[in-house]
Amino acid sequence: MHNLKQLLLLLGFVLLVLPAVAQVEPVGFAPTDDSIPQRPDSLATASDFLADSLDHYRRMRQQDMAEIDRLSRLLDSSVAAQVALRQRMRDLVMLKDSLIAANDLYQKELQEKNTLMGNQVRALQEKEKLLAEKEELYRRSLSASDIDKAKWEGELKSKEASIEAKSREIAYLQKDIDAKEVSLKSQREIYTHLLDEKEHYRHLVDSLQKRVNAIEIENIRKQEENKYLAQKAKDAEEKAAITLNKKKKVRPIQGIAMRFFRTPDWDIRLTPEPSSGGTVTYSKVIRNRNAGDIEFDFVTGASVMLWDLTDFFNGSSQQDSSASSKRDIPRFDQKFNYDLGIYVGFGGSNLFKNFYIGPSFRFVDFFYLTVGVNICEYEMLIDGYAAGQSLEPVLTLDDITAKSWLVKPFISLSIDLDFLSYIKR
Repeated sequence: MHNLKQLLLLLGFVLLVLPAVAQVEPVGFAPTDDSIPQRPDSLATASDFLADSLDHYRRMRQQDMAEIDRLSRLLDSSVAAQVALRQRMRDLVMLKDSLIAANDLYQKELQEKNTLMGNQVRALQEKEKLLAEKEELYRRSLSASDIDKAKWEGELKSKEASIEAKSREIAYLQKDIDAKEVSLKSQREIYTHLLDEKEHYRHLVDSLQKRVNAIEIENIRKQEENKYLAQKAKDAEEKAAITLNKKKKVRPIQGIAMRFFRTPDWDIRLTPEPSSGGTVTYSKVIRNRNAGDIEFDFVTGASVMLWDLTDFFNGSSQQDSSASSKRDIPRFDQKFNYDLGIYVGFGGSNLFKNFYIGPSFRFVDFFYLTVGVNICEYEMLIDGYAAGQSLEPVLTLDDITAKSWLVKPFISLSIDLDFLSYIKR
């Protein structure tokens, strides 16, 4: 509040010295108190607008950070899915190895069964051969004599013993074949189970692979978005750093200037004059269609800081003893800078014939109040002619006007161009 009073006193002082500055060129200068615009709450409005802009930038920054955190969590979940898929792949490789081992064992058991069946077939063939020999011996013994009968009976007994031995061997081989059949059946069941499990894991791996591919594609897209958001945040930070660089020496500014002289617009008007004979005659009269004392102009220029007044305006104010126990409340202007510099600018459509120069006062970081002189080229009447004067019929505007440079006072209010570009973003 103390600094606001100081600023208002400074503005009052500037407005008081304006009539004295206007004495530099008294022609056409007649300012009144009503012609000077008053802005009692411009500082508060600018402060609220700047605070809202900064809050909007902080909210955008927080949203970008939240989006980056969400993408990071999604990336972590995709990494966990990839780890699970690798573990599934390792399990499938182990299952494949066990399936190969089971298949080898099954083939070995089947080969052994085939060998046993071959041995059984050979034993049966030998048994049939022995039976045939026994029948042959029995037929021979029926036709032989008693002497040879005992011999043939001994051979028959030996053949029967061989046949019984072959029968026992065949029985043992059958038992081995039955055992191998049971083992092969168990191996077939294990093999079928392993094939079913392999098919299940294959479908599971395919689904996981599709999911991982989709997550990788999403991660790539999110990474590109993160790069864009990071670059956007970086650009915003750089722009904000440039805009909020309070110690910048030279700043481009734009604003509205009020100069205390209007650009003349000369014209010759035919004015009727009554004569003594009752006829009406017309005479040429010089007229200024843009007469007045005040004119507004759009100006663009640069302000160079000469003295930094931040410490002066942000100095701690004295507090009475009754308020010493209260909690300190920071004043809004403690975060703004003030300085005094020199302003050079241009205005109007013809920049090289309309110059503005004078001291400038920066307040609330981005606003500039300038009081100085305007050096501009005008089309003026030559000596001997004035507005409202009658002309000779042969004269034209080109005969009575000429280009002339005039120096007139002005006052302007401008704003920093960096701040304007920062608001657009």
